[in-house]
Amino acid sequence: MMMREKLKFKKLLSEFRTLEYEYYYNQEVLRDAHEYFENYYLKWCDDNGVDLTKLQEEKKSKVANIIQQNTQDHIDTHGRFETNKKKIKHKEVFRSVARKIHPDRIGQDDPRYEDYQEAFKRACRATEQEEWGELFDVVDKYEIEIPDYDEANESIAKDIERMGEKIKSQKMTYSWHLQNCEDDEVCKSRVVKAFLNYMFGWVE
Repeated sequence: MMMREKLKFKKLLSEFRTLEYEYYYNQEVLRDAHEYFENYYLKWCDDNGVDLTKLQEEKKSKVANIIQQNTQDHIDTHGRFETNKKKIKHKEVFRSVARKIHPDRIGQDDPRYEDYQEAFKRACRATEQEEWGELFDVVDKYEIEIPDYDEANESIAKDIERMGEKIKSQKMTYSWHLQNCEDDEVCKSRVVKAFLNYMFGWVE
């Protein structure tokens, strides 16, 4: 049974890492995509006689509500699954991490110092933010013993769910849809129209 849980741990951690790489890749794509969307959207409105200043003024309240809702949705999607601060989850795991890779345990002249320092910071951040996939990624890399694989697997599974929701959120943006249109101008126009309708209730 223990071997099965260890293999499940490796499987789940691999799945989490794959999703994490996808998320950070999408973030890089969206950096350019957001800028491209902004420029294309403004030019499209100008070319098609859409008075954005008038729309923004007339629909000021609607836009404010949408921004507030999107902010809350972002918090819900990117927030923590577990928020019970009275009991720190995986406390023993974190202590094991500290015992093995705390940078103070080795001298600054040690060639491992910077690596340990960065890894320990990552583990601290992961524990504080309850991002367990990140914590167990450190644990796995440094071959740190896990006292309860069932609990570890349950936490990683939740982080897989969280990461999946974050990726889904990325792919729902108008910027993402626009860049997927590539050179299809009909597709691009459809995305901009959908955005205008969503933000301002605009119809052609």
